[in-house]
Amino acid sequence: MLVAAAMMAAMNVKAQEEVTPYFTNDELPRLIHCLPAPPDTVGAEFYYDVMQYMWGKEQRLDPERAAIARRDAVMTYENLLAEFNVPFGLTISKTETPEIWKLMETSLETVNQMRVEPKKFYARRRPFVRFHEHILTYQAEEDEEEVARGGSYPSGHTFRGWAAALLLSEIAPSRADTILARGYMYGESRVIVGAHWQSDVDAARLGASIGYMRLQTSADFQEQMKKAQAEYAEKTGVAIVPSASDNMEREGCDYYYLRSEMPDMRKFLPAPPDTIGNKFSRDIMRYMWGKTMRLNEERADIAKRDAVYGVDCICQEFSEPFGLPLSKEGTPEIYKLLLDATSTCDSICYEPKKFYMRKRPFMRMQEQSLTPEYEEELSHNGSYPSGHTLLGWSSGLLLSEINPANADTLMARGHMYGESRVIVGAHWQSDVDAARLAACAAYGKIHNSARFQEQMKKAQEEFARLSGQAVGIRPVTVPVQTRSDRVYRLDGTPATEETRGIVIEEGQKRFK
Repeated sequence: MLVAAAMMAAMNVKAQEEVTPYFTNDELPRLIHCLPAPPDTVGAEFYYDVMQYMWGKEQRLDPERAAIARRDAVMTYENLLAEFNVPFGLTISKTETPEIWKLMETSLETVNQMRVEPKKFYARRRPFVRFHEHILTYQAEEDEEEVARGGSYPSGHTFRGWAAALLLSEIAPSRADTILARGYMYGESRVIVGAHWQSDVDAARLGASIGYMRLQTSADFQEQMKKAQAEYAEKTGVAIVPSASDNMEREGCDYYYLRSEMPDMRKFLPAPPDTIGNKFSRDIMRYMWGKTMRLNEERADIAKRDAVYGVDCICQEFSEPFGLPLSKEGTPEIYKLLLDATSTCDSICYEPKKFYMRKRPFMRMQEQSLTPEYEEELSHNGSYPSGHTLLGWSSGLLLSEINPANADTLMARGHMYGESRVIVGAHWQSDVDAARLAACAAYGKIHNSARFQEQMKKAQEEFARLSGQAVGIRPVTVPVQTRSDRVYRLDGTPATEETRGIVIEEGQKRFK
């Protein structure tokens, strides 16, 4: 059995080597710059990793769930896509659905490159190695030795699983809820198997969404996506339906989809944690972390600025990492894209906020937040998910699609935007985590809109005209034209005299 599996894997690797990716590794965002490092072996975040590892071992007692986790561990595109056949509503194969297969294989091969550098850079030990225990898929010592040689952060399986879910949801948006639910489950399987920490899985989902964004800037990808969508419509009789909003009279903000047409995150993401258990314990510890971060005056000031909701705030805070000053007057096409797209994405929050009506941290802890002027309004608005985080993460994706050369710093700032909500005390960490994934789903959905695609093209053309760059293969970074006297770390926070390492100064990376 092991010999047969090894032969199959070898054949699969050979086939994948023949695929020409849409971008080379050098043209893709670098996750060691976009996302935080994995948790150290002390502190609240690693404690949560350990607790989730124990949760995963408990899940193995469910024979059905354990069987799914074992299937999800098989590292071939055939096995991966077979797990999506039911939620996708169509059997995916190289012979029966060649256009869909080509899109998936080439796209996954492209984004798969992104996980290599952080795995090697961090060389994080896997859970079963640290605890000297066997993984669920253990059959022989050499199997575990092979897994152990690869770094744990981020999870490669989760990376491919979530990327596949985003891609298939764009092909079949009417089935997005079930597709995304299966993609989320795919990541959970890695914790259950014991091959990954929870933080490996969380980072991989975000990394996959960044890779998915980069794919959108490839003309070849866009052309193949249309072929895949046409093939799906022909095979199933289900075509992509234009939004009802296309025929409505619009004033001000032009929503690309009605709220009822957006994915329902209650169907593909878990409910917020109860007030007991591992996840809520983590929420409490992260709340305490946020209060500690308020002692850093510069970081507290950023968190307060991020609390001002709206596109004007995004323009102010993202101008520097974007490389151009953003404003309604100076960059009208980019501004309109941000306004319409983020408003559409934000609508995905409305129903779950009302449905769960989760108490916010400052309410439950009966303490003042960092922004007391907003507390009365926020107390009548559910905490889960975080609307500000969704705004920040979706803005990072949108601006990176316009200017992929600056994706590293844009996505780092987008990640930081969510952290600000924990620091302020307006949201739990689980609110923030869910919002980022909801933003990924909403971002994928709006790519089915012809109006969005037209506006994105206008925004990219405006950026090219103002900056002298063209979207596509990674060009030279545009010099920053605003607040050029400031120096920033890669995570978007201001650098100090004591800062050492890579920083951003005048839009360029340099070693300090």
